[in-house]
Amino acid sequence: MKKYMSINIRISLQFLILLVIVELVVGGVVYKISYSRSVESAKALLSICGQYSSDIIDADKAKGWLENGADGLYKVTENDLRSIKSEFYLKDLYVYKPFTDENGRIIDKAEFIFDIADENEPGVRKINLGQTVEDLHEYDLTVAAYDTGQIQYCLDFTPEGRQPMILAVVPMKLDNGEIFAVIGLTFSMDVVTVSTYSTTIGMALLFALLILIFAAVNLIFIRHTIIRPVRLLSDRMNTFVSRGNEFNYTPVTEIHTHDEIEQMTDHFNSMAESIIKNTQELENAAMQRERIKTELDVSDTIRSALSADSTYPAFAERKDFELYASLKNTVYNSCSFCNYYLTAKDHLYIVLGESVGKTLPSLIMSMLASESIRCLAEMGTEPCRIAAETNDRLCSFEQNDKSMTVCAIIIDIDLSDGTMNYVNVGMPPMLIKTAGEPYKAEEQTMQYNLGEMRSVSFAQKTVQLQQGNSLILMSHGVPEMKNKSGAVFTEQRVEEEINRISAEKYYLKDMTDSLEDALARFREGRSIELDTTILGFRYFG
Repeated sequence: MKKYMSINIRISLQFLILLVIVELVVGGVVYKISYSRSVESAKALLSICGQYSSDIIDADKAKGWLENGADGLYKVTENDLRSIKSEFYLKDLYVYKPFTDENGRIIDKAEFIFDIADENEPGVRKINLGQTVEDLHEYDLTVAAYDTGQIQYCLDFTPEGRQPMILAVVPMKLDNGEIFAVIGLTFSMDVVTVSTYSTTIGMALLFALLILIFAAVNLIFIRHTIIRPVRLLSDRMNTFVSRGNEFNYTPVTEIHTHDEIEQMTDHFNSMAESIIKNTQELENAAMQRERIKTELDVSDTIRSALSADSTYPAFAERKDFELYASLKNTVYNSCSFCNYYLTAKDHLYIVLGESVGKTLPSLIMSMLASESIRCLAEMGTEPCRIAAETNDRLCSFEQNDKSMTVCAIIIDIDLSDGTMNYVNVGMPPMLIKTAGEPYKAEEQTMQYNLGEMRSVSFAQKTVQLQQGNSLILMSHGVPEMKNKSGAVFTEQRVEEEINRISAEKYYLKDMTDSLEDALARFREGRSIELDTTILGFRYFG
């Protein structure tokens, strides 16, 4: 038994997926923006700290401290720098003067003036005044600071054994404007990361809350405007289907959504009413004619009700024409018919047709079409009028199912002079042979099927038959025959086979039997899906 997922659950899952996607996107964007802003804030903070430190330190005094040692002012300045480091949560704060070579270029070696280090922190060693340090981590920044005279930054700077930091190098100038030393400041990236995470989480939670509110409101809206109407329509459909042949349907009138759901409801109401009406009319038609039984497997009864006897030669007393119909494979879909009859005015009518569908209603439509054509033909009606009046009778059932329409070829031959009028409504092209010429397919005109549209006209064609002219008619099962690989026999191949066979055989029965054999060889044992009615006519005059 099929299992179905509730629309509520499906929509909730979709909103959940949307929430996850939005959270990932928003989180990524917010994290990137927040991280960039946090870094910029940290750089601004280091710039301010560098400016404060530069203002506190007298560069000329610092030069003297390196030459003569520390004094009381040095200790005061050191304490002020320690306060700046503490108040602004700096990781490091130090001041040093880099060495230069004989050309005045800075080398990777410096003499420290201040090192505001936290001596209580494990692994930290304070560098004293005048102490020399080589292999500076910030050597490149120091060179850039000296070259530009501007503060220099390095992100994610990671000294050996320590956490990542933001490093800033601030040039410190003498009173004459010459850069004498640099101030180094570091700020822990942990603070930046924590700030970024806090902002990201806050924004993500805010968006999640907004999405949840939006989802809740939409679920309530969807439940009232979609789920409830769909459930109501589904229950009514199940009720209609479960009743089987008890066609007692109450139209759904409670849905007023003014959208596709209400449109679908109206369509289902119309479909249900149409099914009931069509079924009742078809049942009445079947009862009135009493020519059809409900058992489709009684093939002989169906064939006798729809088609003429396949005796050969047909109308043996007539010497002015030869006619033969092969009907041995005309009960596979039970919806084709083949008839021929003479009228009082010495006209021969030939009718070959089939319904588009293969159901019981389609069979009824075939029978109605066959009976209508026969009655009109016996009155001597022209083929175009027979087609038009039969079409209107079939359209009286007011159905829109194309499988309930009928294809037919209706031929009226005046045996006194060989004038043939015919109408081909959706059947395969008729093959016509004239004296000294091979069989050729007629030129077809696209026309509506019988029962497809009311009050349409049908094109009638006229052919003047001469002595020895022949016709080959066939149902769709002949050119549409399929083999095991799915290949189709095609109309062109039928024409080629008929011309090949006619070069070897003369009598129509032998020709149609040979064509049946060719079809059997082609299908390679595959079951027949469509009737393969074949009718041949030869005019002697």
